[in-house]
Amino acid sequence: MNDSIVSQAQAWGFICDLSIPSKWQILPQQAGEGWRLQLVGDRWLLIVNDVPQILCHPSEVTVFLERRLARKRSTLRNLLLN
Repeated sequence: MNDSIVSQAQAWGFICDLSIPSKWQILPQQAGEGWRLQLVGDRWLLIVNDVPQILCHPSEVTVFLERRLARKRSTLRNLLLN
């Protein structure tokens, strides 16, 4: 299931990194957002500004990423309309 989350995140344009052995990380497309998700066992740890926040179930990660994507699209649409 975590492989499908990484694949989906990549398809949506998020940065997926395996630089820490056996620890997938999903990063925002823009570095200044300050959050990242790190795989810990079968859960994803949400880290904001280098402070661990909450362990998420894979389905929660999908919703989190969908909302980040929708937010980005909404911001872009508003910029284009103004």
